[in-house]
Parts: sequence; C-alpha cells; structure tokens
Amino acid sequence: MTARTMHPKEAALRAVLTDLADRWELMAANEEAAIPLLEGPAAAQVGAEVAQRAATYRKAAADVRDVLATGRIPHDLMTDAELEQHGTPEEATR
Repeated sequence: MTARTMHPKEAALRAVLTDLADRWELMAANEEAAIPLLEGPAAAQVGAEVAQRAATYRKAAADVRDVLATGRIPHDLMTDAELEQHGTPEEATR
C-alpha cells in the first residue's frame, strides 16, 4: 500500500508511531550524552544503568519501525504460538 492509497487515519497513525520511535532515539542519545557528566563513587553503576536504558529505548524504536515496515511483530517479541505459526528467523532465511 502506497502513501497515496493509504487511509488518512492509517497515515496519521503511522506518522505518530514514527515520531514516537524518533523520540525514543532522541531520549537514548540525550541520556548517553549525560554519562560523561556523572561523577562520584556510583558514577560507573549509574552510567551502566543509563546505557542500558538507552539501549532499551533504541530497541523499542527499532521494534516500532520493524512493525511499520513489515506489518508483523518482531520475532523476539512473538509468543510461542506466533513463533510456531511464522517460524524462526533462521527458518525464514532458508
């Protein structure tokens, strides 16, 4: 389906989801930019937690973009029943 044939509500929803993914990427970048500013005995631990949170934001953004591109839930988020129906990523490449 092209943007020209897409229903206006679907186009608006896709735009909002794309904006959401962009914002998660921005949040990840902003948090990582703050890591070098951390000081004190707990700085390494807090920095690791911030880095993990940024990775989670990026993964969520990638998952939203994957759903928008494929129309399916990413394999690592599928339930067992969905995996049985769609197969594993390795099976899909055979």
